[in-house]
Amino acid sequence: MNRLDEFLSVFRPTLNHPTAVDLYAHCKRLEYELSEYRWPDYFIPWSLTHRVQKMTYSLALQSAINVFLLTYKLGLATSFRRLLMTSAMIRALPTPLKNANKLKSPLLQVCLSDTVSVHHYAYYLVDWSLKLARYQLGLDGKGSLSNLLTGKSHPYYWPLAEALPPHKPDRMAGDALQRAIEQKQPQPLYKRDALKPPKTLLKAIKRYANSSGALGPIIHAIEQQPALNEALLAAASEHTRTAPFKSAKHAYLYLGAQRASHILASASLQQHIDSHRVPLHESLMQRLSLLVELWFQLKQQTNVVWPLREKLVAQIIAIDLIHHPVLANAIEWPQPQHDTPLSAFGLLGVTPEPAQQKHSATLIQRWGLSEHVNQLVSFHTEITNKQQAVFLLGCILLQRLFGKGVHLPKRWSGLQSKLMQQLGLSPEQSSRIEINAITQCRSYCPLGVNISVVNDYNQSG
Repeated sequence: MNRLDEFLSVFRPTLNHPTAVDLYAHCKRLEYELSEYRWPDYFIPWSLTHRVQKMTYSLALQSAINVFLLTYKLGLATSFRRLLMTSAMIRALPTPLKNANKLKSPLLQVCLSDTVSVHHYAYYLVDWSLKLARYQLGLDGKGSLSNLLTGKSHPYYWPLAEALPPHKPDRMAGDALQRAIEQKQPQPLYKRDALKPPKTLLKAIKRYANSSGALGPIIHAIEQQPALNEALLAAASEHTRTAPFKSAKHAYLYLGAQRASHILASASLQQHIDSHRVPLHESLMQRLSLLVELWFQLKQQTNVVWPLREKLVAQIIAIDLIHHPVLANAIEWPQPQHDTPLSAFGLLGVTPEPAQQKHSATLIQRWGLSEHVNQLVSFHTEITNKQQAVFLLGCILLQRLFGKGVHLPKRWSGLQSKLMQQLGLSPEQSSRIEINAITQCRSYCPLGVNISVVNDYNQSG
């Protein structure tokens, strides 16, 4: 029995009495199959060759496969992707699923609802994947896809069609198809969520810092990472009036080992953030963009010094936030409750837990960042220095600006005056900091105008 037969032997019985929980579990297993084996690439020719009379499981599986391929290209987070794959399977069923939202996911609910006039963009992603599967399996003609691309919702479908265009695999003879199905992936397609900074580069930086290694291995490792190399050259060129740097070695020496290491860490984290987009990714980027500017203004006003640039601190906490289950399901920004503790996680309306900060702790350790950074971003019941005061006051001001019409949690309101007193700030100075941050940030409008994602947090380096 090949891998396809093994998968179908377990999957088929599920469709007799399907539940959202069971389908979600199959989507998790399907991810593994997609990463290790080639049969999903040949599932359409297999279905057509076997002339399956009942196409229910074929349509459900191919829809989920399309969702995976599309979300992988778009860089969506794993938990986000699994819910979309589950939605596609549910919508492919011949009869409506009872208690479809047993997973209690707002995201799943909007993907299944076709009664509203304006849909969440996740709905269109699932819809395109499903309609494409129907075309690929010969259940619908190409006209059904053309209707999506020319209808009133065409602006939502065109980007999806460009990422995953209409296509049908060529038919294959039985023996050739069987051999293809039994092949393993030469390279795993699916990148798992584990934080994996460039190990070769990190080892070279550590040896160089300990005076036990040379500069050459660092430069070689940087040049093997185009995004990191580009970020290093751009940062060095920005701070000099001479011609732009073209050599990673010259840029590294110009910036110095510590500054260069921070720039490389920032570029690496940005890659991770961009490849783990959550449903509220744009909203998260907007908030972090403004938070960076608030921190910058607070530090300037109070002469407080941090061990890192504000941008890198924002990226570190962003890694924890995008892996939090709240953001995996939310379609509207959650509001903190009155008893929500003040922390970066408080912006999500949740109580911080040590296990939820394991990602940032791992990054700080692997990149060899100062222990003061860990003290800065970690949740503490006691504020022991002005660096933490700036960090937390920035979070409060951010909530004030984005939560217009919503009162701050009582714990936050009481702490705001204490933090301002600790930093020597008057109410007038605090208001001026808010205005300056909004003006400089250019990524937030109090009138609620939609804006594009801000990936660079408006700060260089």
